[in-house]
Amino acid sequence: MKLTTTQFVLTELLEIAKNGISTRPVDPILGSLLIEASDEGRLTVIGTDLNVSIKTTAITNILQAGVVALNAKLLTNTVNNLGSGELDIEVSEHICVISHSTGKCRIVGGNPEDFPSISETENPTEISIPSKKLQAALEACLYCSSTDETKLILTGVHFQLQGENWSCASTDGHRLALVSSKLEGNYSPISFTVPRRSLTELAKLLSTTTENSSCTLKVGNNTIQFILPNAELTSRLLEGEFPHINHLIPKSFANELIVERKGMEIILKRISHFAEKKHKIVKILWEVNDQQATLMTGNTDIGDAVDSLLIKTKTSIGENIGIGLNSGYLQEALKHISTDEIIFRFNKPLQPVIISPLGGLLDQLTLIMPVEVQDFDKPEGLTKQKTDTSKPENKTGAENITGVDKLPELEKVSNETTNVTDTPPSHTPTANKSKSRKRKQELKPEPKLETTAV
Repeated sequence: MKLTTTQFVLTELLEIAKNGISTRPVDPILGSLLIEASDEGRLTVIGTDLNVSIKTTAITNILQAGVVALNAKLLTNTVNNLGSGELDIEVSEHICVISHSTGKCRIVGGNPEDFPSISETENPTEISIPSKKLQAALEACLYCSSTDETKLILTGVHFQLQGENWSCASTDGHRLALVSSKLEGNYSPISFTVPRRSLTELAKLLSTTTENSSCTLKVGNNTIQFILPNAELTSRLLEGEFPHINHLIPKSFANELIVERKGMEIILKRISHFAEKKHKIVKILWEVNDQQATLMTGNTDIGDAVDSLLIKTKTSIGENIGIGLNSGYLQEALKHISTDEIIFRFNKPLQPVIISPLGGLLDQLTLIMPVEVQDFDKPEGLTKQKTDTSKPENKTGAENITGVDKLPELEKVSNETTNVTDTPPSHTPTANKSKSRKRKQELKPEPKLETTAV
């Protein structure tokens, strides 16, 4: 193999392809990049960890075709530290010599025949989605997917297509995100689940595409290809039945309240460090008649905080209502919305809370289950408002978080998903070690989104 290229072009190819390599390869060859030079003048670089493969190509001056497998870390470190300008690359007997303006480097490579081949998807279903729309969908969904490998199907994002409609959804068993939009064309019904890691790397590739480019999806029985103008990503698909999350989303709402996103983000950042560290509960008192939302949180050991912001009422039953939410989940939901205003939709205090952008490129929502909180009294000095908590008033005046609502539709767990109902360690209540410092907050486990076998 013999070719001439520039340091900039080669660096760009290596930086893209190396994202397909595992940080801890199980085999030395999987720590390598496959470099191919074709007679058509194409220089191709491939990286893989067997579950995901990334291939990228550039046009360059190929003097002699060939192929070599080179250690990814050594190669990228070498090329990154070369000066800008032309590079002459020659490979003979698995040894690669890179000549530059002031010297040369020699890298001993592996046998390219040992490099795993990337299988092509047979008889795939082809789908075309605008790159920026797909990128926005992944940004709105990925954060809700699980990182727990024991819940394998939940570590991915579930895609569904039918006719001109498409959607993608994710859940970690405690919250969910759903994005939907329209496509050009009419597709037969198809659904598949793509691993989180594959889509994280795809999102990086999509961020480099132009505004009007498209991504072609080639979906097979157990693999999928994402084809972009500058790269291709091939991934295995996850097996198993994804939770039927549409059953969880209410069809109508008694309350629809509009809030400035940035204002709520600032308040949450300001008060959330007062929340109890394990459960991170923030209480929101929606004062509908006063067009105001009051956010309260506190920890018996360190103090408390209260803050408020204006709201606009789209629809409401006209009564004040108090809802307790995990502040971490709420902050993440707001972080992944790009519009200036957001809308909160809910019915009863212990029923799902739906958070959506007002406008935007896609139909997007995040569902968070509330925590049952009996007391929504404002701190002393602020006007006390009567709230609808669907529970008897707490006569002691003490903050008492007594439990959470469960979704009856998802009490049965499907055979395809294991341990979906396990509560993460960070949400498991711990016993108090000292009676003199007994907390006034007592939590039952947070609600869980369990799967139903249909």
